[in-house]
Amino acid sequence: MFNRRKLIIATKHKKEIVIAPILEKSLGVTCFKDKTFDTDILGTFSGEIERKLDSLATVMKKCLLAMKLNNFDLGLASEGSFSPHPSIFFANADDEFLIFIDKKNNLEIIARELSIETNFNWKEIENEKDLIDFANLVCFPTHGLILRKSKTLQTGNN
Repeated sequence: MFNRRKLIIATKHKKEIVIAPILEKSLGVTCFKDKTFDTDILGTFSGEIERKLDSLATVMKKCLLAMKLNNFDLGLASEGSFSPHPSIFFANADDEFLIFIDKKNNLEIIARELSIETNFNWKEIENEKDLIDFANLVCFPTHGLILRKSKTLQTGNN
């Protein structure tokens, strides 16, 4: 069904390094990545570019767009987010979607992994001690930090 077909992996962040060998061995496809396809146009997990769609709609759009731009009928994309868990109000979640689309055979397979195994967290930092405590909490430097201006930051002469 898939043997000797070309598959585009829609990614900007090197996920093909892990995904391609598995798909090539399991399905007999040859995987490609479009180095010019900027998946961040659909939004970034860090928020610099707002995601306009939910994760599921975003992953589908990402896959279909990469397939269209490269004239492939077989594609794969992933999309993830970190946020408060949708049903466990006191926990944070890692929510990942993977979509496999085969236009030739009219097939779409969607996988979702929702996990509370994450170090995702946030805090408004007011001093250096807060920053160091938070960095230790989220296992920095083995995991990165994203710093933003406070949404409640007052500016001007008030």
